[in-house]
Amino acid sequence: MNDTYRRIWPTALVVVVAVLYVWIGAVAPGWDRLFGIAGGLLLLGALVVAQRSVPAAMTLLAVGALPLAISTWWSIATPVLAVLALLLGWFAIRNARQPRRATTSSPDQGHRPEPATGHRVPARHES
Repeated sequence: MNDTYRRIWPTALVVVVAVLYVWIGAVAPGWDRLFGIAGGLLLLGALVVAQRSVPAAMTLLAVGALPLAISTWWSIATPVLAVLALLLGWFAIRNARQPRRATTSSPDQGHRPEPATGHRVPARHES
């Protein structure tokens, strides 16, 4: 797994959990509707804020994930989604704050610069 995928997968999975929260909120009655829709939006907000402030992002993550799980403690789905949101959100927030590594291309991958003459130089594995 390269660095880009390692950075993106937790964020993408938190987005999926946030969409599930909004979906649960859309079909739930009463306070659970508010907790689900607001929780999903707060999970997405935590991903946006993560680049600027880790404490604020963690706060949004907890405030978004926990109320629906607490109000529907008797269910198994929403507490499991809350645990997933907290774990994956922690990874996503941590990855958002890490500096990106510079990528280099190697001649073995077939990425060789064009010479000044305009003729293409074949890679090592091309004959």
